[in-house]
Amino acid sequence: MSTAEKLIMDLPSGPLDVYRKRATFDWKSFKLALEGEDDIRFQKKLWGLVKTHPAFQRSTRQLTLDELRQRCNAQIQALYTNDLDPVHGRKNFLYVVQLDGSLSVKMGVLYGMVPNTLLVLGTEQHHQMVAEFGIQNYIGCFALTEISHGTNAKGMRTTATYDIATRSFILHTPDFEAAKCWSGGLGKSSTHALIFAQLITPDGVNHGLHPFIVPIRNPSTHLPFLGVTVGDMGEKIGLNGVDNGFLIFNKYSVSHSCLLNRTADVTEDGKYVLALKDERKRFGSSLGALSRGRVTITVMCAHYMTLALTIAIRYCSVRKQFGPTEENELPVIEYQSQQWRLFPHLAEMYAIKIFSNHFCNIIMELDNNTLEENENSNADAGMEIHALSSATKPLCSWIARDAIQDCRESCGGHGYLKMSRLGDIRAENDANCTYEGENNVLIQQASNWLLSQWANVINGRFVSSPLGSVDFLNDAERILNTKFNQITMQDTLRPENLMLALRWLVCYYLKKTYQRVEVLKSNNASDFDAKNNSQSFLARTLSLVYGEHFLMAYFIKYLQDPKWKANERKVLIELCTLFGAVTLEKRVGDLYEGGYVFPNSNITSFLREGIIILCKSLVDNAVALTDAVAPPDFVINSPLGMSDGEVYEHMRKWFFENKENFERASWWNELRPKL
Repeated sequence: MSTAEKLIMDLPSGPLDVYRKRATFDWKSFKLALEGEDDIRFQKKLWGLVKTHPAFQRSTRQLTLDELRQRCNAQIQALYTNDLDPVHGRKNFLYVVQLDGSLSVKMGVLYGMVPNTLLVLGTEQHHQMVAEFGIQNYIGCFALTEISHGTNAKGMRTTATYDIATRSFILHTPDFEAAKCWSGGLGKSSTHALIFAQLITPDGVNHGLHPFIVPIRNPSTHLPFLGVTVGDMGEKIGLNGVDNGFLIFNKYSVSHSCLLNRTADVTEDGKYVLALKDERKRFGSSLGALSRGRVTITVMCAHYMTLALTIAIRYCSVRKQFGPTEENELPVIEYQSQQWRLFPHLAEMYAIKIFSNHFCNIIMELDNNTLEENENSNADAGMEIHALSSATKPLCSWIARDAIQDCRESCGGHGYLKMSRLGDIRAENDANCTYEGENNVLIQQASNWLLSQWANVINGRFVSSPLGSVDFLNDAERILNTKFNQITMQDTLRPENLMLALRWLVCYYLKKTYQRVEVLKSNNASDFDAKNNSQSFLARTLSLVYGEHFLMAYFIKYLQDPKWKANERKVLIELCTLFGAVTLEKRVGDLYEGGYVFPNSNITSFLREGIIILCKSLVDNAVALTDAVAPPDFVINSPLGMSDGEVYEHMRKWFFENKENFERASWWNELRPKL
């Protein structure tokens, strides 16, 4: 038996066999190449535990908010004791998103974000605390956001004033608007909070936002310490296993050692000392540390899309409506309109999955460099990671949002039933559009960094790009002078030619946005107003195109890996091409306006005809492409998306297993009050 046959279980026979037999590649072999043996073994261990452990058995009734929190904690304990947490599973642990997004959010904070920030921004005294979090003596949360300030980190108003007499920091919340909020795990669970506060020295100087690790609850009683008010924020649209909380300090004194002092410190006599003299390096190192959550979100988006697309494509491959004759109904996946609204999302899901795994590897490498104190490389890499994550987190979460909605609609009325699970998936992913930086604000941060790179271009300075996301800007003048010269649809759709157009778009929007900002400044606008008034249609689009370009660039690079068999590479090329074509078709007006294509060019027709042809070609492989990434049925938990394709039988069981569906309403005698 091959490794794939040994590791990956067969799927049951049923109505989906028709499409599985039409596939041009072996889905098991493809899955092994796509995810790797270690990844698949991790999934096997994870899903094996989920299937058998009591903590994961689903309730037959609606749980209360407190019960949801308790269940999430019990499941975390089960995963932790079986080495299926972020420490042991690294990025692989994010497969738990497919079971319940609450698990990934809370575990990511507890075992990922808090300990990693201690390692990266703290020193030896803080590194020793990491072990306490590792054995769960401490439970941590990440507290940056405040009631009146979210993405604008510099606007945070919680203060940490150093007191020479007690050699401690006095944490204070000036009013309710400055209360820390939305911290996952803070509401009921955390013993410690990793907070960011304005550091004020005894001379009254505010040195800006700095990180502190602060005890907030007594580990013996789990009650808040004197001077700390902590509470739960209540029920949310989704992710209710996470106890998001708020936190208020009333002149709360904490040890001097609570300051994470890798980049800056305060001496015992109250003097502020920069450990990194270069402010750029300090800022870059901090940005890299704060980007991890956004990088993680891109992975989560791929998992949510995987669930939604598996459910929708399997359902649409079984659901039959209309046809050439009344006796010959077709599966709705055979209709062009259904292909057009599902298969581009399938291509996007693969693009995001491939990119996000790569991005996670980059951030882990940055962590290692930070621990080895490679400060020079960290500064540039940290700022580029911040920019790239600030562009791709919004891009991926918006793509996932739209994909999940299209999946819901493509399943018609049955998709609106809670049993389909599409509503819950939509609600859970919705948070990705807001936390770790609200999307519309994040993309402004990405555009600010990009504009600084264009300043380098026009001044003849080298553009440093450790990640390679903008290294082509060193050749920007030549790129902007290129023209579209393809005369066939086939040549237009070559991934490398689609890439050239996307690269031109980045340069075009970067130059255009920069010029707009400069014009506004020349008319006496402040730097703030100039950037603020160049967002719609310019800076916003610039950031999104920058993210789209990088996803496409890495997809193309990924295709070159020798691990792929010829038939596997062929279907991946189709997905890559579809992703690029759909992305570019949305921007085709810009290609004309900017002069990349001539008025008599057929690029619009080439792209649209190509998209239709690619979608039609993917019909045979769509089910196999979802099989290769889908979790087991008990994780999918949707009658519409089970691997046997027996949609209507699973729906029947779902209806009949709930006794309340057949009971007389308790208010039946109110239906006809006149009787």
